[in-house]
Amino acid sequence: MHRVGRHGLYYVILAAVTFQALIALLQFTVPGIIPAGLAYPMQGGRVYGVFQQANVLASFLATGLALALMLFLSPTFACSRPRHERLRARALGLLLIMFPVVLVWLQSRIGWVGGTAVALLFITRFHHLAPLRTQWAACLLSLGLLMGVTVLLHGLYAQGGLRYVSHDFSNQARYTMLRDTLAMIIQKPLSGWGYGGFEYSFQHFRLAQTPPVVITEIARHPHNELLLWWVEGGLVALMGMLLLLVSGLRLIIAALKTDRARSRLFKHPAGDATALCIVLLPMLLHTQTEYPFTLSAAHWAIFLLLLAQLDKQVGTLKERLSVPAATATLLRTALPMIALPLCVLAGTGLYANLALTASERNQLVDIEPARQAMAFDPWVNTERWDYDRQTHALLTFNHSRDPQLLEGYARWASHYLSRRIDKNVYASWIAIAHSQQDPLTQRRLLQEAQTLFPDDQRFMPPMMPPHPEAVL
Repeated sequence: MHRVGRHGLYYVILAAVTFQALIALLQFTVPGIIPAGLAYPMQGGRVYGVFQQANVLASFLATGLALALMLFLSPTFACSRPRHERLRARALGLLLIMFPVVLVWLQSRIGWVGGTAVALLFITRFHHLAPLRTQWAACLLSLGLLMGVTVLLHGLYAQGGLRYVSHDFSNQARYTMLRDTLAMIIQKPLSGWGYGGFEYSFQHFRLAQTPPVVITEIARHPHNELLLWWVEGGLVALMGMLLLLVSGLRLIIAALKTDRARSRLFKHPAGDATALCIVLLPMLLHTQTEYPFTLSAAHWAIFLLLLAQLDKQVGTLKERLSVPAATATLLRTALPMIALPLCVLAGTGLYANLALTASERNQLVDIEPARQAMAFDPWVNTERWDYDRQTHALLTFNHSRDPQLLEGYARWASHYLSRRIDKNVYASWIAIAHSQQDPLTQRRLLQEAQTLFPDDQRFMPPMMPPHPEAVL
């Protein structure tokens, strides 16, 4: 990618982050003016943005903050015309104020860690390369931080304002999750517990302990990507992750060497390669506390794009090999033919995802638009569609009283709960077993649900509703 395209990519990513930051800012201040398609309600004093997860939004904003700092501090991105450069610097300066404000209000610890890390690293890296700009950046970041903290403290006492988010339960949950995940690894360090089965294996591993671990939350991920691959894939997966870590360290070392070489060659300071390493840091940190690449396709795509730019900057072409004409023709023909179906699959998956989201936000009252969209999506959103379709079947049963709907739900629930842990599916299946006068299934499911969800009132006897719709 040439220079203009590379710079354009950075600004497009920054524009996407800015858009999300503005939506979050409006949700905090004047949520009524946000268009219905972008309106996600605040929960517990926090906003979630389009990601519907506060920590994912926070790491996205921290990445945007790093990009803004890179574009603001590095002379490589300066405009040749002074007037244009002043406008560019002022726009980036506003972002250096806005991003810290929103990050403070989100009250995401991984967002705070990522934002603080990139701010300190950029100031440390560029205070010799661009001293005046670095001083301005430090002042603007401090101003945004001060504004965010002041409004947050004031909002703690304002009705309907920001609310302090306690992390006490999260701290305990993460500790026990880490402890039990390591125990699983010790039990099967070589073979692992099987790919894709952590959610089911983890809960049942806890229940098999003596005495059984009291379940306080259902963990679908150990909140650490390295541990996830190790616990599921064993030694082979761990070696693969360590290989990735070594490759990442080599990229960082190569970036430092590249910047030093360019500084000597061009007789002026250079730091773009190192800056890209710092830009990637918030997402990498987030992978050690949660699973952002699973929760957000945008994170994964942006990470790969930025990583490719870093690799291109630090990579050196040592030898150029010529490809035979026949091979070149084959590749030119085959690669587009392979890429086209993948693009179609991704497009239909995105369309189906949007249709499912719209149906879910409408309480699954009408799933026909989602059904039509899923006709073109045989793989990407299948499990989510099955879940929504079966939930809609229960809603339909409330009016039709068709017993076939309940039988279909029970068959699906039996398969689903062999891989997943879901309290609502348990509650619905228990109610169905009760209505079908199947006491053995009812008793077995109730015992499992009481163990997995000890604080859920629906599973505390006597709890059986007379009809399945009572659990919806």
